[in-house]
Amino acid sequence: ASRGQSELLRAYQTLHHRLTAAGCRPNIQRLDNEASNIFKKFLASQNIDYQLTPASIHRRNAAERAIRTWKNHFIAGITSANPNFPLLYWCHLLPQSEITLNLLQPSRIH
Repeated sequence: ASRGQSELLRAYQTLHHRLTAAGCRPNIQRLDNEASNIFKKFLASQNIDYQLTPASIHRRNAAERAIRTWKNHFIAGITSANPNFPLLYWCHLLPQSEITLNLLQPSRIH
């Protein structure tokens, strides 16, 4: 596996651990059609089913939609900041942006 694939797997394992520790065990995962075999093997080891998103259909890929939503939300936050705000400190806006976006998103648990 390449470094990128192993790093994605490590990040997902961390997220999976956080979710299961909070009592939210994933049952199904929707993946990009380019998902690695090591990632699929991990999902199988955790008894998580997966669905592959067809190529070039970004509107059906939940990750692509989430990325677009987050980018739009973050850009709106930056543009509404004080005009004198130094943009080199944009990274300090990330936690607040994440909190406000999570408050706006409805839960998909039920």
